Amino acid sequence: MEAVQGWDEVGERIAEARLAAGMSQGSLASEVGLDRTAMVRIEAGDRRVSALELSRLAQALGVPLAHFLSRPPAPLVSRRVALEDVPDEATRASYRLDARLEQHARHAHWLITEGFLTPPPLDPSVQREEGQVDPVALAAAARSVLDRPSGPLGPMADVVERLGLFLTVVDVSAEGASLLQDGYGVAVISGEAQPGRRRWTAAHELGHHLLQDEYHSDAGVAAGLDERERQIDRFVECFILPAQDVERAWQEVTEAKRIRPAMLALAASYRVSWSAVVNRVRNLGLIDSAEARRQKANSPTRGDFLAVLGEQPIPDLEPGATGKLWRKAVLSAWEAGAITAPRAIDLLYGALTMDELPTRALEEPLP
Repeated sequence: MEAVQGWDEVGERIAEARLAAGMSQGSLASEVGLDRTAMVRIEAGDRRVSALELSRLAQALGVPLAHFLSRPPAPLVSRRVALEDVPDEATRASYRLDARLEQHARHAHWLITEGFLTPPPLDPSVQREEGQVDPVALAAAARSVLDRPSGPLGPMADVVERLGLFLTVVDVSAEGASLLQDGYGVAVISGEAQPGRRRWTAAHELGHHLLQDEYHSDAGVAAGLDERERQIDRFVECFILPAQDVERAWQEVTEAKRIRPAMLALAASYRVSWSAVVNRVRNLGLIDSAEARRQKANSPTRGDFLAVLGEQPIPDLEPGATGKLWRKAVLSAWEAGAITAPRAIDLLYGALTMDELPTRALEEPLP
């Protein structure tokens, strides 16, 4: 990513982040120990900002400090226009999500250019030309690349990483966003959603990545109204919950009272939301719309899963989660002495504490 070229760009980035945070110049100035006149001059590019002031501004606005010092990727620049007027909450949430996406993209770029992270090449079988999208075939091809034609998928951060998408989970109240880079992709999803929904969103961003969409964000978007979104959602349901797996489970359902236990088992094994399972079963014609409405109205509790299966679904994509390749790359950089302990923790998004980092031997042993 390009660095900003002057204080005017720094000021513009600060102003954008302030509007996204819903703060006035006066309230932000008070938060960081400045007067409003100083904040006006900073945003206008007429006043330099010290490193300490930038740090305080980043903390107050909830964005990484580096956010002020780099230009946004071209596909994200349109957010500036939306923030010039009085932004609504959806626009502000989208900006905050984009800020975390930019941070993740900066981290990925550094790890890759320094040789610690190598993106897997995109398999030709999952490459699609514009207008030639068969979601069912794409889901089957993606599973084939993973050597998992059927059955539950593992941790979703590892799954999408094997298909060239580096994903992490952030503490922002928006669904997810992804950005296509040179030979790989990056994505962030919200950790505030339920675990099943997080897996769905991660697979949704994977769909956009496989279709080589330059940029996509679910923040403030009415998904399902757009044909592209419908295609992606169709890809997701086929990718996460293959038809043959559902139909195989249904072969064991011999009476109506076994419908619910069968769906509970699918939700737990494939770690998807209850509504996703109900929709999948209905779309396959295994239950009718009336039964689907009844099942959706009776969302399972923890006790339902324990009573039928003896266990709950295993949560996935906890905040700060990344894939195995990412974690190994960061720790390789740490062990090589390329980064400090705080930087390693930053790149791992808090998955470890400094006391938990591996021991490294960078000094020459005594003779």
